[in-house]
Amino acid sequence: MAEDTATYVTDIDITAETLEAAQELLTKRFKFITNPDESMKSLARIGAEHVARDMTLNPDRYKAVEVAASLPDVKSLDPLDILRQEHQLPALPQVFLELQQAINAKNTSADDLAAIISQDPSLTAFLLRMVNSAFYSLPMQIDTISRAVTVVGVNQLSTLAVGTSVMNLFKDIPAEVLDMEQFWKHSIACGLIARRLCRITGKGDPERAFVAGLLHDIGQLILLQAEPERAAAVLTHARSKDVLLFVEEKALLGFDHATLGGMLLRKWNFPFVLVSSVLEHHHPKEKQKAHEPALVHCAEMIATSLGIGSSGEYFVQPPDRAIWDSMELTAERVSEMIEDLDEELEESFGILIQQ
Repeated sequence: MAEDTATYVTDIDITAETLEAAQELLTKRFKFITNPDESMKSLARIGAEHVARDMTLNPDRYKAVEVAASLPDVKSLDPLDILRQEHQLPALPQVFLELQQAINAKNTSADDLAAIISQDPSLTAFLLRMVNSAFYSLPMQIDTISRAVTVVGVNQLSTLAVGTSVMNLFKDIPAEVLDMEQFWKHSIACGLIARRLCRITGKGDPERAFVAGLLHDIGQLILLQAEPERAAAVLTHARSKDVLLFVEEKALLGFDHATLGGMLLRKWNFPFVLVSSVLEHHHPKEKQKAHEPALVHCAEMIATSLGIGSSGEYFVQPPDRAIWDSMELTAERVSEMIEDLDEELEESFGILIQQ
């Protein structure tokens, strides 16, 4: 949605009227958050400031959305029907399949992984840019994949390579259906925030957390690619009724994009932790051994609160209270984490979206 986009720019004048409009928008977006604690209140305040900046720089993005005069009919669907139709799914490149084998193998060496990645010049260049960016903030320049694997680690770089290579599989979704740049901005932000939460809390693995956040809404892309009219109709219903998108998906289709995305990653033989992170990002299981689903659950709420990019969801989902509390996010900690996020977001946007 247009109002789900924020641009990180400092040193701009924001009028009182614009800030008030942004605050009103955030109040609407937090509609389903009841009894917010101080960390959520802090998040809403910061989100209003971010959106106010974007309103100042890109006012056209915040034009009122017309409410549909009549809502289209939507028939339910079996997600397996989508996954059975191979021609509707992106074709997995050979390097992707080899990376999958490497990530699932116990004896993959640094040389093995470097040899696989080096077959794909664009993936090689992308990973070197990523390793030399603020994403890692390494003290030295890394100029070869072999060195990158040695410094970052076999499992870590494998996960990053597999996850980010998925982004290139969705190039044919029309702009009028979904703004792909804004979709990936939201996804990248979710990944970076999940990674930061991982490091703050000491829970999970940073690379897995990032890739899990990056891919959490991949079910949206499959639904839009396979059933564009039905997906657009569900979105119209959700916005017209002012309800959470994934709730309306389940009501109308019989499943939501998290379920479809998890099923897709399982079909592609992704590691279980990534499958569960996508599958459970709206409702993490209480006794899940892996921490990544909980990290992504909280990261998505933060990214949506800040208005970074757009996955199609207008509202901030209420977080699972036990999971949110487990992150120990005080108002001060939220402010500190977000204040230092802008530079990394901008650099990652440039690397990942332009790969």
